[in-house]
Amino acid sequence: MTRLTRSQVQDRNRETVLEVARGAFLRDGYVATSLASVAKEAGFTTGIVYSSFGSKADLALSVLERLQAEQIGALGERVGEASGDVLDRVRQWAAEAMSSGWVRLELELLLDTMNDPRLAAAQTRRQTASIQQAVAVVRSLLPSGSMDDEMVEVLAEAAVDYAIGLAMRQSVNPDATPDRFLRLVEPLVAAITPQG
Repeated sequence: MTRLTRSQVQDRNRETVLEVARGAFLRDGYVATSLASVAKEAGFTTGIVYSSFGSKADLALSVLERLQAEQIGALGERVGEASGDVLDRVRQWAAEAMSSGWVRLELELLLDTMNDPRLAAAQTRRQTASIQQAVAVVRSLLPSGSMDDEMVEVLAEAAVDYAIGLAMRQSVNPDATPDRFLRLVEPLVAAITPQG
């Protein structure tokens, strides 16, 4: 059996901590999850967690970078499916995303990091990345050349901004849905998507 190098052990430990933290953050939220509880559940000391991630917020940001890419990737896959109405598929994705714990984690972390310039900058970079990921999803719906790049970016940014606002509303009002927004964009989606 080959012995792992120090770097390989650190990478393995980092991945273990990320997976355990993801489960804890999604299950319990950011506020209720401590680094000590993550370390204990992962089978490590708190020092190992701190050596891999400088703070609880840094750990949560790392979890959210992956989660965001996965969630928006799942949206892209969902809208790319051949069967059914695209807006119904978006509605289904939104319901699943909202119930996953992702939104609560995003909101709690945002509130905790907004007054720290370094962490706020990291949040801004993630938001910019989410818009670019949404641009890719919007482009996947469009026939080639049907909309200029700036309009695609505006539409993607508006969708991300609406999703953030809806997430905030749903955190206190579980009856809030994306239906009104989807009704608003329905004519646009019908106009720009190829008809089967």
